[in-house]
Amino acid sequence: LVTGGDCGLGHALCKYLDELGFTVFAGVLNENGPGAAELRRSCSPRLSVLQMDVTNPVQIKDAYSKVVATLQDRGLWAVINNAGVLGFPCDGELIPMTDYKQCMAVNFFGTVEVTKTFLPLLRKSKGRLVNVSSMGGGAPMAK
Repeated sequence: LVTGGDCGLGHALCKYLDELGFTVFAGVLNENGPGAAELRRSCSPRLSVLQMDVTNPVQIKDAYSKVVATLQDRGLWAVINNAGVLGFPCDGELIPMTDYKQCMAVNFFGTVEVTKTFLPLLRKSKGRLVNVSSMGGGAPMAK
């Protein structure tokens, strides 16, 4: 399972894992968007696109149900928490609180929710949890 499969690293990772022969569940923010359409068009039937906004617990649970139905009695080899947002880097005084809240909702609470939901499938197969982050937090700000 890869979150943030619509674009960027998550998108490339979904395609790469599919090429390697893995069963891939691509969690996407918009299952009707161009990134999801491109995955469906270019990948094998082993790849499933799942509507999964990591800030939406209902979508996470729905995705979990679809993964369980596909895997049946097998576990999940990995959960790759890749979904993330990075607001425009600028002076902290200029960033609205809504941006801070969205960043935490996606980058922290979304990761926790996805992990907690899929943990039983990881335990079943002694799978692995991969959390992706960026160097964005280390970017210096102008004084």
